[in-house]
Amino acid sequence: MMTEPIRALRLGAFASPAFTIAALGLPISIFLPPLYAELGISLTVIGMVFMLTRVFDVITDPLFGWLGDKLETRWGRRRPAIIGAVPFLGAGVYFAFFPGESASPVTLFLSMLLLYAGWTAFTISHTAWASELSENYDERSRIMGMLQIFGLLGTLLVAILPTILDFTTPGATMGQRTGLTGALVLISLPLLALIAVSSVGERKRVQQNVPIAWRQALSSIVKNHTLRRLLLADLLMGFQSGINGTVHFFFIAVVLQMPDYASFYLVALFATGLLSAPLFVKLSYRLGKHRTLCVGTLISSIGTCALFFLPAGGFWLTFGAYLFIGLNFGARDLLMRSIMSDVIDEDTVNTGRERSALYFSMLTLTAKLGAALAIGTILPVLDWVGFDPRGENTQATLDGVRFVVAATPTLVLLAVAAIMWNFPLDRDRQSSYRIELDRRKATNTDIS
Repeated sequence: MMTEPIRALRLGAFASPAFTIAALGLPISIFLPPLYAELGISLTVIGMVFMLTRVFDVITDPLFGWLGDKLETRWGRRRPAIIGAVPFLGAGVYFAFFPGESASPVTLFLSMLLLYAGWTAFTISHTAWASELSENYDERSRIMGMLQIFGLLGTLLVAILPTILDFTTPGATMGQRTGLTGALVLISLPLLALIAVSSVGERKRVQQNVPIAWRQALSSIVKNHTLRRLLLADLLMGFQSGINGTVHFFFIAVVLQMPDYASFYLVALFATGLLSAPLFVKLSYRLGKHRTLCVGTLISSIGTCALFFLPAGGFWLTFGAYLFIGLNFGARDLLMRSIMSDVIDEDTVNTGRERSALYFSMLTLTAKLGAALAIGTILPVLDWVGFDPRGENTQATLDGVRFVVAATPTLVLLAVAAIMWNFPLDRDRQSSYRIELDRRKATNTDIS
């Protein structure tokens, strides 16, 4: 465990794979549904496939987390898991992003299963390792903030690439957009993974003294009130983000009648998140992590609410709304992860076990379930209101799309703020846990 702040260069090297992982996340929710719709698969079927693949995550995410905490090799726990996940993730990206003309619901389902398995193993190991780099309440926000910055850089580049493609290749297809981003992921993934595993060391765990039965381990998780509260907020955040992401191109191109600016607004969204991330880290030093998270969600809710009132062709008003929405991207993931690091301290005090990968697997699971739930519900709802992305739509249909896109995310963001405003695990409580854990480590007592 590192007690001194990590030098920025080393921290950046460690955080660099977040660039690729985030670059992968945006196309999955925004590019793949329209791509497979162009290939003739209905929106309802696409939504159901995405939601079904997440059913397997309920098993694989905790399983990978449990295995990650159990793994012991001469190279550590996290390094082998990260390197081992690369080929599976790469294969899943290849099959999902380059489907060919013979794409079917079955091939989409199988390729997404492979992709998500590799993504889960990689992300859980990398984030768990990040949480173990420091015991300090504020340093954890700095570490997670660096991951967020690299993640937003990746997302920003993926948002920019289609814009460049639109200028260089007029009439570019969705297949060309996804192919470009897929190639970026396949090239950068192995390179940045190697850089990360070479950048920092892994801590040595204190040997186990008292075993814990699996029923007791499960019970400690189920009864953990702070964990349940954080996971509910993260699930709702994933749902909100999934709705806005899934309908983005449909909303901008069809409802607001500005198809040429769809990629531009994505760039504005993630650039705002990138620029605001360091500010939210600093703000968390003063307000605490949970209150800072609430500030971000409340600001973002102003932007989502404004989506209902935007006029067709209203370039600057739409730009302003997306700036408000983008601020939450600077606060959400980094603060959720940093808070989870503190929740892990609480669990370690209560159980004598360090279960970083298992706990981050649950955070990964709720985010993915929220996004999948959004895709699985919003696309059938668009079908239900009569929305046709390739045909004519009545004004009543367009108004229905506006209402769904604006009202649902706004209410969800307000719910997140209500859940997290009085979150019980603050700086003082986390410091008391660290004092207790340091005392136990000094006497080699019940920590493994």
